[in-house]
Amino acid sequence: MTGVESSDCTVAIGRPLREEITVSVLESSLNCSAGEVVLFSGRMMWRTGCRKLPLSLINSRTNTLIVKQRVLLPGNGIILQYNSRTATKKYYQDCDKQLFGPQGEIVNPVQLPDQKQEVVCRTFINVAPRHRIAIRALYIDLGNKSNQTHFNYILVRDVSTMKTTVFHGKQQFFWQSTGSQAEIEFHENVKDHRTSFWAEYHAIEPQ
Repeated sequence: MTGVESSDCTVAIGRPLREEITVSVLESSLNCSAGEVVLFSGRMMWRTGCRKLPLSLINSRTNTLIVKQRVLLPGNGIILQYNSRTATKKYYQDCDKQLFGPQGEIVNPVQLPDQKQEVVCRTFINVAPRHRIAIRALYIDLGNKSNQTHFNYILVRDVSTMKTTVFHGKQQFFWQSTGSQAEIEFHENVKDHRTSFWAEYHAIEPQ
């Protein structure tokens, strides 16, 4: 990330679920007194730095990591190396899904009749930096929302703002993020075979 034309440079690193990412900074020419800085962020970590970066080893703790660098002087920046490995702690549910790329399909997880464990299943969506995510629900039937003994709904979270929106019943929708990451949570009985959710997402080019 040296010699870039833009003062703000972002790199997104993604690996399959069940892995975590480690980053080591090999070289750094950031001018700390001038306000140059690098930010490492993931679903479970947030760290900024400038001084003593070549001695740093950053662990994402999950399968995605975003590196944002801000430089003010031409030619400055960092050189880093990343690796992935099996996660040391389980940060996901077996029903979680990870989606990368400019477009894809989202469906609700299906719980088999002999599975009694009640967990929240999530779908993580990551697109290229500076892009945004648009989700269009093509079919949604989460059951009768008037049934007060069961709460069938999905929750869509904009990761950059942590703002969440709840959808239930047969409420079709079109949703857009403000950043390049989104999460969908499928709650309670949405995993039941009698409910159904089908949507498509695509990345919106930066303006």
